[in-house]
Amino acid sequence: MTTHAKGMQPGRRAVLGGAGATALGLALPRGGRAAGKPLDGKTVVFASWGGAYQAAQKAAFCEPFSETTGAAVVQDGPVDFAKYRAMLQSGAPTWDVVDITIDFLYSAAKDGAFEIIDTNVVDVKRIDPRYVTEYGVGAIVWSYNLGYSLTTYTEATRPRSWADLFDLEKFPGKRMLRDRVEPMLEIALLADGVPKDKLYPLDVERAFKKLDTIKKDSIFWATNSQSQQLLVDGEVGLGVIINGRLYDAVQKGAKLGMEWNQALQSVDFLVVSKGAKNRAVGMELINQATTPEAQARVANDMALAPTNPAAFALIKDSVKPWLSTNPAYAESSLVVDELYWRDNLKALMDRWTQWKLS
Repeated sequence: MTTHAKGMQPGRRAVLGGAGATALGLALPRGGRAAGKPLDGKTVVFASWGGAYQAAQKAAFCEPFSETTGAAVVQDGPVDFAKYRAMLQSGAPTWDVVDITIDFLYSAAKDGAFEIIDTNVVDVKRIDPRYVTEYGVGAIVWSYNLGYSLTTYTEATRPRSWADLFDLEKFPGKRMLRDRVEPMLEIALLADGVPKDKLYPLDVERAFKKLDTIKKDSIFWATNSQSQQLLVDGEVGLGVIINGRLYDAVQKGAKLGMEWNQALQSVDFLVVSKGAKNRAVGMELINQATTPEAQARVANDMALAPTNPAAFALIKDSVKPWLSTNPAYAESSLVVDELYWRDNLKALMDRWTQWKLS
């Protein structure tokens, strides 16, 4: 799975006001029943990644959804893609709404794993179009950023682009790279001057040639906690890190900084499983999850960026600078092309392994 800041501890803030039934797009049952709540007696199973992230989602949209509609939201997880694929292949999935990574969305969608999003229920027009697909709606956005130590660098001397990550003269010493071909090929090419709109298809040979220039001066991290620790302990002065992990370290007192220029975004999507028993209620839950109120609550608790731009009006000023969908970063950031990686990941993972060993 693609990893990010899902392990961070959420704040214990009050749930933001939930939307009413009309705002949710919920209609009364056809019998014309006016009393009660529109989905009394209904159930939907929501599967996510567990821990603080799922706790934030539960508070942000699952509980308000239950209160407003009367539907019960059953929590399950953590998401395991092998388990999920087996469930889908059985034709009787027990997970209705699932939080999945963008790479799994594209790889599984071609196998018919998900229901088409019902746009009569889910208001996709309020979501940034980059985070909407036929089969899923973006829940959160996170990013790979250039992180650096504020004990090593000052504001005047700090790195400001991926090119600086590769500049051993200006920025000597050890740096850290993610031990994964994605996003390291993109980062290498951006550092070598490839414009973001010309990045795909990736020039693989050029990327590895660029990576060769810093290979012996790099430490490769495999887990988010490892990347955090390398910077905090001063083993490296700069390197590739996920924005939420750096935010978490700073909240705990670490003297670290983060550059947003050329940030590489990735997205988690909410989908409804193909053949889901509670498909209709699942669509309503996704609609609730993408309201400004719900997305702002997750952002305030976890520093995970919203896909609904209207959420920014409800996000704390202290959190906004840490969010990858902040409008201030729009011109310089880009979304990783997972359609490219769907078709090329296996071969390039092998190439990455061979390159590291060479």
